[in-house]
Amino acid sequence: MFLSRQFPTRSLSLVLALVATLMTGSTTGHAAAAAGSVTAKNLKQKIISARTADDHKTIAAYYRAEAAKAQAKVTEHQEMTEVYRKPGFGTVSKTPNAPGTIEHCNHLVKTYQSLAESLEMMAKEHEAMAANVK
Repeated sequence: MFLSRQFPTRSLSLVLALVATLMTGSTTGHAAAAAGSVTAKNLKQKIISARTADDHKTIAAYYRAEAAKAQAKVTEHQEMTEVYRKPGFGTVSKTPNAPGTIEHCNHLVKTYQSLAESLEMMAKEHEAMAANVK
């Protein structure tokens, strides 16, 4: 697991991996998705070609769905942190890396929370763009 002295050097890689996982995970199994839907694969093109209020609302919905996934990860890692804090965990004899595990979970909570907030902000931006389309 992560030791506190390794954390800073791994943070950027971890964040990039988390974003990639969230973004690619949203397209798995959606081969039959509607032509107008937004996926991680077509997001850039959808943003470039967005002209109508509906285009921006569709992009906003995509960002909001991704924000919900990130928020679910926040909850998951908060719960895992509590499990690792229970008696019997965090001792050298049972789980040698538990102190790093708790730190790891806390780091992921912050990372996913930041990601969720950023995605929600993007959703609001596209909703504002939709409201301003003439």
